[in-house]
Amino acid sequence: MNAEGSTNASLREIMDALHKVCGETLIASFAQKFDATNGGSYGFSSDMEHWTGCLKGRREADLYRTASREFVIALLNNFHGQYRNGFKGLRLVLELILEGLYLSANLVALSEWLSSQRDTIWATVIDRENGVLSKNFCRAFYPELAEQAAQLNTIAATLYRELSECTHGNVPNKIPLPDELAFREETFLLWHEKAKTVRYVATFALTMRYFSELDAGAIEEIKPAILEQMGHIEPVRVSLGGPASND
Repeated sequence: MNAEGSTNASLREIMDALHKVCGETLIASFAQKFDATNGGSYGFSSDMEHWTGCLKGRREADLYRTASREFVIALLNNFHGQYRNGFKGLRLVLELILEGLYLSANLVALSEWLSSQRDTIWATVIDRENGVLSKNFCRAFYPELAEQAAQLNTIAATLYRELSECTHGNVPNKIPLPDELAFREETFLLWHEKAKTVRYVATFALTMRYFSELDAGAIEEIKPAILEQMGHIEPVRVSLGGPASND
């Protein structure tokens, strides 16, 4: 066998060994005690399918479809023990959804973004005064949620900064990663915790932006996802037929 053949054989052995570890990690990730956790995270994929269906025909919906696909890939990375990629994927999902909302209110920027003439500027998207989770933006589409905006902006900005540790290779602070490819329950569960927060931010943002523009059929389709994540917010709950507070 020539040197190239020997190298390829060695590479195949290395990849086979890594693949074996991923398979073992996948099995550990599907232990029965994680059923509820795994199911809860996968529910976000179903949410996004409903949202993209409701927003069919809108140009920015392409970003939401990409976000939905990237979430499933990030979930797979977490199941395989490829935790850094899993957290990086969550950051991309958050970025795509909030960028989609930002572009939805600026048709020129949307056209530029879709034609690769514009990049995402996170500081603009999350700006406290004029970003998609600012009071000004919320008042334009769902005024009753404007008072919630500051809290959601803080949550989204903090989450993005934490997930960026895995993107930029920062010294771990909020998201410690294992040194080798293997199942780590603490990291596995932390990914699900961050995914839960991404789901909440996404549901708030999409509801705030599009609820007033959905027809009755679309509202009925997306209603379960909204109530599950935002049923504690009275204006949202009441608008979907739920009870008002007794206060």
